[in-house]
Amino acid sequence: MAPRRRSELFRVGIGLVAVGTFAATLGRWSLASHDWWLIASLAAAGILALEFPLHISLSVKVSVASAVFFAAVLLLPVWQAAALVGALQAVDICVAAYRKIRRTGERPPRAVAINILFNGGQAYLAAALGGLLLLAGGVSARSGLAGPLDALLLVAAAALMFATNIFLVSVAAGLATSRNPIQLFVNTNRLVYVQFVSLYLLGAAAAFASVQFAWVPMLAIVPAALVYHSLRQRVEMRRDAMRAMERMADEVDRRDPYTFNHSQRVAVYTHAIARRLGFSSSEAELLALAAKVHDIGKIRIPDAILLKPGPLTPGERRVMETHPRLGYEILRPFSEYAKVLDIVLSHHERYDGRGYPNASVGRRLMLIAQVIPVADSLDAMTSARAYRAARSWESALEELRRGAGTQWNPYVVEAAAAALAPEFRQGAPRTAQTPAIA
Repeated sequence: MAPRRRSELFRVGIGLVAVGTFAATLGRWSLASHDWWLIASLAAAGILALEFPLHISLSVKVSVASAVFFAAVLLLPVWQAAALVGALQAVDICVAAYRKIRRTGERPPRAVAINILFNGGQAYLAAALGGLLLLAGGVSARSGLAGPLDALLLVAAAALMFATNIFLVSVAAGLATSRNPIQLFVNTNRLVYVQFVSLYLLGAAAAFASVQFAWVPMLAIVPAALVYHSLRQRVEMRRDAMRAMERMADEVDRRDPYTFNHSQRVAVYTHAIARRLGFSSSEAELLALAAKVHDIGKIRIPDAILLKPGPLTPGERRVMETHPRLGYEILRPFSEYAKVLDIVLSHHERYDGRGYPNASVGRRLMLIAQVIPVADSLDAMTSARAYRAARSWESALEELRRGAGTQWNPYVVEAAAAALAPEFRQGAPRTAQTPAIA
């Protein structure tokens, strides 16, 4: 089964578990006893907080709504709190989908439905587990904290709610990319764990204050904004580091005038091929990110080898063939590149297993790891070198077809031909340097 299909089944399963739990507990609701002003205040604060998310990685985003959600768990009966949290998360996904449809014109109802079901479901389950733990210990904002044990239980409930929420998202992302969910969980949250602790503390303080004043959750947005600002600074620092990596990769290309902007072109081609293959937007962006830095390991290759105006000797070739592993080592300390490490490492592997650095059989690699080798080769063939002229775009595509099934994945080759050169079927002229993208 394809990784993306496994991820979809997991997300649908989580959503159905949440829907089933909601239906089974609906009879325990007592609407007459609700403080509707408090619920309205929590809902308004949650919606406002969800409007300003921060993207920690390509697939994970956080917002200061965590404070509001924890306050809801402390203030409301467990099943009502879980329903409110799940509903707010689902509404946020609906709003985001609507905006995307208006911006792009795309209407992917299946993908939107799965996202709504999963995001609302995992938020519901996380809130329910945190609320059940508090209920078992007799702790709530209305009863107060009787002592250190109650405070410890409060911390445990916050940790359980947080861990459940992020772990379910990490599992979904891990299934989609065949990566270890635990590793994704750790890499995602080590950047902002201090801010997350602050958000849950803020949510608890707002909950206890709301016992007397139902409108306090709205005021909690003010200190939450300060936490948001801190989060944003941390994320921007990481993004600056990513931009520095990309600039370093560009400098590698600039060392050789024949490869100037090579990585940027490969990123464009890779994104187009990925979309033709049916990859999601986040998967296509992931591949483009990997393509931008796929040759960064060449920064450690001596000029005498990298810039040699002719064929390399066997010894020089062995040195050159270390660059994928060197790139892997350069990028490994950066959590933002965790998902692309294997793609960078395998961008010179072949479909028949005769590539480098690990001689992995390409057909056993994930499809997502077999796209850059095609885009990379296509740009290499259509770019001039000191020892040869650039091939025409049509000639390069024919070479890809001849190597399909041996050097490259034939499915990816056909997707590249369809995505990058549709006008050739109509006989229109083109240049090797500026391919049109379908």
